[in-house]
Amino acid sequence: MKALILSAILTLPLLASCASTSAEPQGVSAATAARLHGKMQFAILMYQQNDAWHRLPAAQRDNLLTKYGLWMRDLKSKGILKEGNPMGRGGVVIGVDNRGQPEAAPLDVRATLLTGYFIIEVSSAREAEAIAASCPALLHGETVQLRPIGPE
Repeated sequence: MKALILSAILTLPLLASCASTSAEPQGVSAATAARLHGKMQFAILMYQQNDAWHRLPAAQRDNLLTKYGLWMRDLKSKGILKEGNPMGRGGVVIGVDNRGQPEAAPLDVRATLLTGYFIIEVSSAREAEAIAASCPALLHGETVQLRPIGPE
């Protein structure tokens, strides 16, 4: 349910922004285009342990989804939030067996798992850190990683 509601919150405003035309040359990544304009892109990656979101009471999840919506709307109105999505529940881990062959195993929901991401575009790493520190994921026990996008 979280994924469906959060996806709906994220998708509508982002679809509208995708309809605009870009003045950048075709084939230029968003991160490269941002650097051309003196900006940097970062990924805010949210992680949970032990399937924590699904163990929260429904009322608490609803309250948190409202906070996510307000936070995202604020960042979008400032031109900072470029994209974001929750991760679906489930999936597989693909590794290589002792013969060098790929093998897949189901994700363990009790492990630390990526629950979603946001792409932001800002003027500095310090600004990105402040935004990541205000992420609602921190209000319910998730951890947040902030990673630069593009070459170092």
